[in-house]
Amino acid sequence: MERRLLYPGCLVLACLQDYELSARSVLGKIGVELEDMHEFACCASSIAPSFTNEWINLAAYNLALAEEKGMDIVTLCGSCTKTLKDAARILDEDAGQLGRVNRRLTEIGLSYSGRVKVSHIIEVMDERLDEVVAASIVEVGIRVALQHPCNVYRPEELMHFDDPWHPQKMRQVVQAAGIPVVDYDQEDECCGSALLMSEEEPALNLARKKLSSAIKAGAEGMVVSCGNCAMLLKNFQHKICKSAPGLSLPVIFLPQIVGLAMGIPAAEIGMKV
Repeated sequence: MERRLLYPGCLVLACLQDYELSARSVLGKIGVELEDMHEFACCASSIAPSFTNEWINLAAYNLALAEEKGMDIVTLCGSCTKTLKDAARILDEDAGQLGRVNRRLTEIGLSYSGRVKVSHIIEVMDERLDEVVAASIVEVGIRVALQHPCNVYRPEELMHFDDPWHPQKMRQVVQAAGIPVVDYDQEDECCGSALLMSEEEPALNLARKKLSSAIKAGAEGMVVSCGNCAMLLKNFQHKICKSAPGLSLPVIFLPQIVGLAMGIPAAEIGMKV
């Protein structure tokens, strides 16, 4: 059993605990044990990099904690993934920045040298597709649409994972579990969650388009793998449906739908029986 540190992200910890619960259960089934690091702090996404270069110190602090533990990181949030990978890239390429960061880290007894790998849960499951296939023993019986977490794939020069504009890895994971995936026109479009903090109604409109497109294509559920996507499409779905009652669609986290295929009891992956 391989051991990695779980970096769930603040949004998941605050209101999407079913994502964390199902991730632990499903990754355990394919040989990855997730451990906690209670000292982890905010990754510094998404606002901090827009107004201060000091954000990198916060991201580097999290990387240094993992390095001290001698373990790689598994993320659940697209924004966290992008921020931590971006910090790791900068520190790898810029010796001066690395030195400045380490002078700050030394004050709290830490240092960072670049030995930590950050992987989103899709990357981890993609690495272990054979294990996903072997562990999937139950026919789930629903057709699903996919909502791809944009920050896991973009920018391409940083993420180096999948086709950034027409990603396929999440589809491969879901299909490896024996679950049929429908194609729909809005699959590669943004869900709109980035707008929630400033312009709620345009965000809801983008979500309406996505849900409408998926339902027309015959989807019986929407699979997500990012806290931001889930916040809009799942937690705000009641607002989306106020002006469009026919757009109600179950939103399911990637490890939940795969967990069902693995025969894991619904309660153990945060789903109602």
